[in-house]
Amino acid sequence: MEVDRRYIAVMMLAAVLLMLYTIYTLGYTPRTSLQPLAEFVYPGAAPALPVSHDRPSYTAAVVYLASVLPGPRSPTLLFKSLSLMHKNIPWRYQWPVLIFHAGAYDTRERRDEFGTLLRNVTGTYGLTVEETEQLVRRLEFVSAHHELPEGVPTDGAKDDPVHSVPPHVRILCVQNPFAPRITPLTYFLRLDDDSSILPPGTCIDPFEYMHAHNLSYAYREKIDDAGWVTRGMWPFVSSYARRHVGADERMARNGWGWVAGRAWPGGMEYGEDQNFPSYRTNFDLIKVPRFLAPDVRAFNEELVSDPMRFYWYRWGDAPVRRAQVDMFLEHATEVYHMCEIPYEHKGEVFGGDCDCAPLPSLG
Repeated sequence: MEVDRRYIAVMMLAAVLLMLYTIYTLGYTPRTSLQPLAEFVYPGAAPALPVSHDRPSYTAAVVYLASVLPGPRSPTLLFKSLSLMHKNIPWRYQWPVLIFHAGAYDTRERRDEFGTLLRNVTGTYGLTVEETEQLVRRLEFVSAHHELPEGVPTDGAKDDPVHSVPPHVRILCVQNPFAPRITPLTYFLRLDDDSSILPPGTCIDPFEYMHAHNLSYAYREKIDDAGWVTRGMWPFVSSYARRHVGADERMARNGWGWVAGRAWPGGMEYGEDQNFPSYRTNFDLIKVPRFLAPDVRAFNEELVSDPMRFYWYRWGDAPVRRAQVDMFLEHATEVYHMCEIPYEHKGEVFGGDCDCAPLPSLG
């Protein structure tokens, strides 16, 4: 059980660090036309371009976290997820697929090997040779290297955090290396390597759906995050909401419910035995400029002002995302349960829970 808890903590930390440091560190500048991909494009591949000849009015990318643990993580699950994502969503544009990693694919040799192995298995998931090459052309590897913030102990075992995992295990994605690649986008869809879009797939392109309906956030499932990795989050969110005009009222409109009479016995340490409402961020669809708005950025800045919340208490991006969405967005007009997409995460299947109605042609 302890190993499982540590692994969960590792994945949560990698995800939250990507989320927090990529969507607010730089100001958003809209792109008026397609830009060349970053320098980490799969060697020998052409830039990912729209499959249709029209100019898109937004930019987007699919984002994966890979290689979380020391050394390269087996890409077997990632190959499956990539193949099914490409096959089972009717993409109008072949947007880049960004693979964030901790150095496993820094060399051309490793990236070439990845492409070769991917080509060898895509047929298992129903891709033709042409579809496989189209997928390979979408790949973009983004390497992240990070040092611990000042004041965070490097010896977890000695200082007894929630988990005594060596810090280098938890630092997949942080700080500015990601900001230049993420913040210019209009949308990104994050998937985990153990998340799959199941056949028969869906009738909608999720980016097109977001754009057509002017949505800011879409999720696949809600979940409660365990109290042992959210200790202190209830009083933090409560205090922030009370100090900012309109936050409490908006959260109430969005159906947010407080626990413990909002009294927080134990003060800012409250919550070890109280779960926190969350979104499953292994399917996380975000309108980037909305999360770069000043109110959300101010919340994020206060949140990360104490890095121990993430490196020590292991707060994850799932509860943070739920707090962001409920505090700053209007559920009725900005948030969508993307139930049309049959989905699997870690073997748990979420079927197409609602009818899928194709979007009308956007021209």
